[in-house]
Amino acid sequence: MSDSGTGIDLPAQRMPVILLTGFLGAGKTTLLLRWLRESPATGLRVGIVMNEFGAESVDGQLVRRPGLPIRQVDGGCVCCAPESELDRACRELVRSGECDYLVLETSGLADPDSVIDVLTDPDLVGEVRLQAVVTVLDAAWFARPGDGSGDSIGERVLARRQVQFAQVVALSKCDLLGPAEIDAVEAQLREWNPTAELVRLPYGLPEVGRILARPPAESCVEAAPVEDRPHLHSTYQSITWRFPTPVARAQFMDFLGGLNPAEVVRAKGFVRFRESPDRIHVFQRVWGHHLIEEFPAKPDPQPFGVLIGPRLDAPRLHERIRKLTSAGRIALGTPIQGT
Repeated sequence: MSDSGTGIDLPAQRMPVILLTGFLGAGKTTLLLRWLRESPATGLRVGIVMNEFGAESVDGQLVRRPGLPIRQVDGGCVCCAPESELDRACRELVRSGECDYLVLETSGLADPDSVIDVLTDPDLVGEVRLQAVVTVLDAAWFARPGDGSGDSIGERVLARRQVQFAQVVALSKCDLLGPAEIDAVEAQLREWNPTAELVRLPYGLPEVGRILARPPAESCVEAAPVEDRPHLHSTYQSITWRFPTPVARAQFMDFLGGLNPAEVVRAKGFVRFRESPDRIHVFQRVWGHHLIEEFPAKPDPQPFGVLIGPRLDAPRLHERIRKLTSAGRIALGTPIQGT
C-alpha cells in the first residue's frame, strides 16, 4: 500500500486494525463518523467491522454509505462470538482490495482482551496487525457515580478494563462537565493507564493519520490484571422489535422516559412518527438520557428498536411496546442472553 502522500508507511502484507472499544452509549459510533469524514484527507481507504449486542445493527445503518466496505460480526458480543466470525470479516475486507486499514467497533459490552487475542492469533496475524486500541469513555457518566442513572460496579469495572488496554482514550461529552471534573476524570485514568494518550471530545479528535503512523500496538500490548469474574454481558439481554406503523411522538417520548435506567441501560433504533410519517428519526438513550433527531441518509432503514440491559423484564417490556404501537401484531425479538 502506498502512503498516498501522507507520510504513513503501511506494509503491504499486513493490514492495520484500529480496535474501537468503549461502554454502551459512550460515543464510539459518533467518533467513527468523525473518522469517516476525515478519511478522504488521509488518502487511505477504510473498511469497517461492526459488532452489536442486539439482533439488529443500528450503528451499521448510521455509518453505511455508498462505497464503504462494511462487515457485520453476528453471534452476540464479539468477545464471545465464534472466533471464525471475526476472522472471516477481517479476511474478507483484507482480501477485497477495497481498503487500506480496518476499524473494528466492538459492542459496548466487549472485554477487549478477548478481541485482542483473536486479532493477534497466528491464524490471522499474517494478514492484519493490531495498530491501536482506542477506547471511548463517557466522561459525564464516569465523573458522576451514583447520580441515579442506575449504573453498577460491573459497568465501571468493564470501563476500567477497556481503558487499561488502550493506547488512546477519548473522553466523550466533556462539554457537559466543568474543567475541574474533567481534570479529576483524567487523573483517575492516568492511574489506570499512565501511557495512554487522552483526548477530550468533542473539542479534540484522535486523528487516524497519527494513529496509523505510530508504532503498532500489537508489540507492546500488556494484559491488564485478570479478575475472577464472569463477563458483564452474561447478565445482559436485548430485546429487538419492529414498528409496524408510525407511532405518536408524545407516546414514544413517554415510553423512553419511562424506561428504568437500572434495567434498560441502552435503547436505540429508528422510528416514524404519525405527525410526520414520511420522515424517519433515529433515537438514542443511555443512562436515562435520550436524544431523537431526523435521520437524513437514504435509503431509509426499516423502523426498529433495541433495548439492552441487565436482567430485562421481557414480558413487561413487550407489553409496553405493544401498547406503544397500538397494533394488534408486532414482530418482537426474542431476548438474547449474553454468553
